[in-house]
Amino acid sequence: MAGRKKKQKRPLAEGVVPPPKRVRRRPAPELSPRTVRRTAWLVGLLTPVLLAGTATLGSNPDYQPACGIVAFLILSAGIIGIGFVRASGWVILPAALFGVLLLAITGNSVRAQILSHRGEETSVVITAAHSAKDKSGKVSWTCDIRRADGQPLPHARVGGFGCGGTYDVGDTMTVVVDPQGWAPPAALDEDLDFDGSAVYVVAALAALWSLLTLTAARRTLRESTAPSGRKAAGPKSSDPKSSGRKAAGQKSGR
Repeated sequence: MAGRKKKQKRPLAEGVVPPPKRVRRRPAPELSPRTVRRTAWLVGLLTPVLLAGTATLGSNPDYQPACGIVAFLILSAGIIGIGFVRASGWVILPAALFGVLLLAITGNSVRAQILSHRGEETSVVITAAHSAKDKSGKVSWTCDIRRADGQPLPHARVGGFGCGGTYDVGDTMTVVVDPQGWAPPAALDEDLDFDGSAVYVVAALAALWSLLTLTAARRTLRESTAPSGRKAAGPKSSDPKSSGRKAAGQKSGR
């Protein structure tokens, strides 16, 4: 037994390409209905709240870079959670769209709400002007400003068409300033009422995210329970026939 040689595979002929090896893919583990429900409620309710809260904190330019990174991580975790709830289907694309819109709209709407409620018109002096041109050739202006009365001004920068089109460096203009210094100043030509009304859009996007997640979980649970119900119905339908045959056999035996 110990002296036997191992069988060697025959070499392939010249020009023959060996067939590729089959990779055995393990099926993805199916989550229990209880886990699907818990994940759906957690992702559907917690993700939009965290996204809106992070974007609200990011309305302050001091926290905007860090909040942008945190918001990206929250959105990625939320999309992965929806993928666990509904691994296949069209649910991922609208979820990502709702999340991006939620982040983009919340910051501007919160800033507009703050300036609309407690903003004060203040005279400022333009200290520098910066222009930028986008791909379509449209020029936008941003001006560095300081208060005319010499008091400190947080986030001393303002944008708008009036900044570069009407005023020059050293001129005085009037802007809306947050006295508490949270929101950056806004030019008078900026429509704060329109931006502030976007808060209702934020609430609608959060509700759509939650509804989409819970609907996906409900569909997943329906598909997971349908096969088990059919299998369970099979033996019940065959029980009367088998019992009838057994009874007939017993009578004939007697």
